Amino acid sequence: MAWDAQTVAGLWQLIDRRCSYDWQLKPAAKGRLHQIVPTFDTEIFNIPPEELNIRLRMELSPLLKAGDDRSLLLAKWIIKDWGGIKGGPDDAPGEWMETLGAFEDKTINNFIVKKSTKRISSWSKLLAFADSEKHAIYDALTSVALNCALRRLRDKRRFYMPDGRNNLITEARLRLLRLDIEQNVATDSIGYIDYVELLAAFTKSGPAPSLLRAEMTVYANANHIAHEFLTA
Repeated sequence: MAWDAQTVAGLWQLIDRRCSYDWQLKPAAKGRLHQIVPTFDTEIFNIPPEELNIRLRMELSPLLKAGDDRSLLLAKWIIKDWGGIKGGPDDAPGEWMETLGAFEDKTINNFIVKKSTKRISSWSKLLAFADSEKHAIYDALTSVALNCALRRLRDKRRFYMPDGRNNLITEARLRLLRLDIEQNVATDSIGYIDYVELLAAFTKSGPAPSLLRAEMTVYANANHIAHEFLTA
């Protein structure tokens, strides 16, 4: 998917509203992580939450890619304890980790193509923790926020929007879908690879210092963007 410089600049202007987000890690999640990795340096829990979000991915990446029993426990921790996703088959993370192995590029690319959008909010978290320089979390908040911005730019492309538990985001998602149908907008449904390419475009053009920071910016501003869309 080609993201031209004008579109990238316009999207970023609509997305980066300087909103803050509470990246706090719950005590239960901290305790569970210490159980999985007893040698984990818990002192990093004392750094600012936003920086902790970045540091966790750096620290846990090699452990996640090790391909042992602990890797599977970490995968479940990332999805359920850190990510807050409680649903879905319990055996899915095991299947994903077995397929992904050492998270080599070719393996990841084949995995993304095969999985398409199925449970994308869960498995994208594993990719984002394995390599935050190449992959990012794709979920209801990020996809809805970007689609709101695309609509304001009169761009007919739309990211696939998975279901979520956030009522505001869900309301915006349903309105986006309804408006596109009512106005006979023949949208192009795009997904994970296009999403990562857009985040990469944000970094190449300058406003975001890294792919992870671009992802965090979209996520942190999502509720504000959805609210603006619903009240416009």
